[in-house]
Amino acid sequence: MLQRISFILLIVAGLGLAAEDETTRLVDIKIEHHDQVYSLNKYRLTITDAGEDFVRALVNDREIAILESAGYMITTVIEDYQAYKDEIFKRGFYRTYAEVYAVLDSFVTDYGNICRLDTIGLSIQGRAIWAMRVTNNPQIEEDEPEIRLAGNIHGDEHIGTEITLYFLRHLLTNYATNAQVQALIDSNEIWILPTLNPDGKVANTRRNANNVDLNRDNGYFWDAWGGSPAPSSQIENQLLMQHLEENNISLEYNYHSAAQYVNYPWDYHQADPPDSQYIILLSEIYADSASLVAINGYDWYQITGSLQDYTIGTNGAFAWTIETLEPSSSSAIDQICYNNRDALMDICSRTRWGITGVVKDSISDSLLYARVEIIAPERIDIYTDPFRGDFHRMIEPGTYSLRITANGYTPKTMNDVSITPQISVSVGDILLTPDSTYHHAFKVVITRYADHDEQGNKTQPRHALGPADSLWFSLGRSGYIVLDMGANSLITDGPGDDFTVFEGDDGIDEGYGVYVSTDWSGSWVLCGSDTGTASFDLSAAGLSEARYVRIVDDGDMQLTQYSGFDLDAIHAGLPVGIANGRAIQTDGPAPYLSVLPNPFTELTSVSFSTGQSAERTELKIYDAAGRMVKDLSSAIAHSPNAMQVVWDGRDGEGRKVPSGVYFVRLDADHSNSIEKVILLR
Repeated sequence: MLQRISFILLIVAGLGLAAEDETTRLVDIKIEHHDQVYSLNKYRLTITDAGEDFVRALVNDREIAILESAGYMITTVIEDYQAYKDEIFKRGFYRTYAEVYAVLDSFVTDYGNICRLDTIGLSIQGRAIWAMRVTNNPQIEEDEPEIRLAGNIHGDEHIGTEITLYFLRHLLTNYATNAQVQALIDSNEIWILPTLNPDGKVANTRRNANNVDLNRDNGYFWDAWGGSPAPSSQIENQLLMQHLEENNISLEYNYHSAAQYVNYPWDYHQADPPDSQYIILLSEIYADSASLVAINGYDWYQITGSLQDYTIGTNGAFAWTIETLEPSSSSAIDQICYNNRDALMDICSRTRWGITGVVKDSISDSLLYARVEIIAPERIDIYTDPFRGDFHRMIEPGTYSLRITANGYTPKTMNDVSITPQISVSVGDILLTPDSTYHHAFKVVITRYADHDEQGNKTQPRHALGPADSLWFSLGRSGYIVLDMGANSLITDGPGDDFTVFEGDDGIDEGYGVYVSTDWSGSWVLCGSDTGTASFDLSAAGLSEARYVRIVDDGDMQLTQYSGFDLDAIHAGLPVGIANGRAIQTDGPAPYLSVLPNPFTELTSVSFSTGQSAERTELKIYDAAGRMVKDLSSAIAHSPNAMQVVWDGRDGEGRKVPSGVYFVRLDADHSNSIEKVILLR
């Protein structure tokens, strides 16, 4: 056993600053029982493995000194981990970044009919993050499940690159002759990203060029591990977020090297997801095929900000972290790749075993970006493709109830959806009826891991979505959450309060601050603070509109089962007082407003009366998000007599507005009235 406390101070000439020892060592930390692994979290170590009586970690001499002073026994496994990794890489069994591109480029040349090479963006140092799209129509977006296979998020874990490239080669070279491969490519869209951290790969370092561990930087229960300064702070992870959002991934595998596990969610918390029974089954199928062991991430050791937690937590896609050995011989590498190839073929062939459908506007037939909830029995929410409106939900056989929601539409519930084994059950086109009164938080973007009762608090961020109900998300002491109201359903500033924050009923009114922004990462502007359920005016933040809301617990309450503010829902009020058919008057004869024909295609006639003489009469057209489309007030003569004004379906600039729901609002001195009108092009 190595007993040592080593401090190496490099004095920077002229500055008198001490630099941290750069040598990283792989060590085993002696523990008495496995649960002690969680006690090490306070040291923010880079743990790579954990067993019943040891924790394996990458540490420097300063961290060794701290651990030994705390009474831990340390055994060095590898004296200089960087030198060890460099030596393995120099042997040439793992491809360099340049060689990865050469392989991808050759595949496109030879198999361009079933693959297309893209980049999701550039790394910090300007290197492309390559993404190969494999499908039978690679230039066309189709209604298919999408699979994402990613490697090398840790730049020095090169086996992930080899596994993904091996699988890619198998697909492309066997498409013409292998029926299983052909079926997989014809019925799915497969994204293969062999090098998520190109700067780290070139430098042969775990972290990226900013010295951040990308698998601790993702924004779902982020907690500043691995040098991450903010949730989803690194460009590489932001590009992965964007790719996930645009491609509606159903299934994801992320490849690492440290042990031999199929690691399934959650990494951050011991409570399994609602789909855990099916997730464990799929984990064991993969593990048996690849000669690995299925393990729950938290049960192995806890981390926050992992990619798999982000993927399933924000989008509902099934996601795993695959841990394999990283040998230094070509035969051993090939065997690992072969084993994972067979496992992937088995699991990926199951992407259509479940529910599929397309969500559309019932009037215009336009495709909708919607949330699909499995409410009985409860399962993780998913979303439709933002461009195609389709969804594909892997799920075990059974009978389910679904609820489909989109801001600006009446939710629809579908009961008794029966799923039988090994088939895809289509629920067809799901038509949602426009309804501007439905405007709630639509999607979780960021959550901060914060102090709470690990054993008792099993609330989930998705419980803060949709209307107020009996479910809520406890933020934890000083925790926060960022919610997306939707790209087409912004909160807009109007008369009075613009949105309401609802608190869940845990018996305690708790304090919080409300911040708003047009971007998920800020800059954030304080809109107000309060205790319990309260409403807020966007003008307090000096903004005319906002897409994202950030709720921050004030940190006052003590640690309890539901520590922190309990967020039940955010409901945006209709910014122009829109409520179909609503008429408000203070005195005198009732106002009158009628729109015919309705629906209309080219012209509609607006007939109205203010009910009595009025010095101020305004007639305006608004869209479903509350934005004014056209002001017809100039066509009005101030008179209590009935008037008619024609709207030609154009905005104030003379441009034709798209099909959809609009609202005609009549405002006078003593009254106002609103009518809904539907335009069909």
